[in-house]
This record gives sequence, structure tokens and C-alpha cells, in this order.
Amino acid sequence: MPLILPLEAIELGAFRREHTADTFWCGLLLGGCGTPLTTKLYTDLL
Repeated sequence: MPLILPLEAIELGAFRREHTADTFWCGLLLGGCGTPLTTKLYTDLL
């Protein structure tokens, strides 16, 4: 089932809590690599 990750960093924590038991994979149907995907929170240290 296709999924869109949160676009805003503030939404990532809730997304991770909601999907703790789920795994996500790069799809093969549109030329993807078939490897597992992870979320990453980028922060700026200014």
C-alpha cells in the first residue's frame, strides 16, 4: 500500500509512534530498488 511520509519535521514523531510495528520498502513496480526505507529527522544547528 503506497504511503506518503510527513512533509513537516514536527509531524514525524506522531508518524513514528503510529507505525512502530510497520516496515517500509522501496517499491519495485516503478523502478525502485526494493530495499527497506527508514525515516530520518534532519535538524539545523544554527
